[in-house]
Amino acid sequence: MATRIQLNFPGLRLDDYDRVCEQLNFPSDWPDGLLVHGSTEVDERLQIVDIWESSGHFDRFVEQRLGSAINQALADRAEMPQRDDEELHTFYTR
Repeated sequence: MATRIQLNFPGLRLDDYDRVCEQLNFPSDWPDGLLVHGSTEVDERLQIVDIWESSGHFDRFVEQRLGSAINQALADRAEMPQRDDEELHTFYTR
């Protein structure tokens, strides 16, 4: 079931996000199961809002790619985000 996953990184900013994206070759190398992705900065913290086919798809992406990309791009500044998941009742696209 489609799932909204929101990540909040209190100690990171958009320039940190850009470094991680470079490490991932994102968006060119689009992750399996990711339907929609957005990033912004709210109250001086990085926020990511995604729609994934399932939370399992996201968990595999973190395990296989994202975790190491964050560590490589940010080194000792890498941090675990606050994560909020919500299964969607409906999800429509054009």
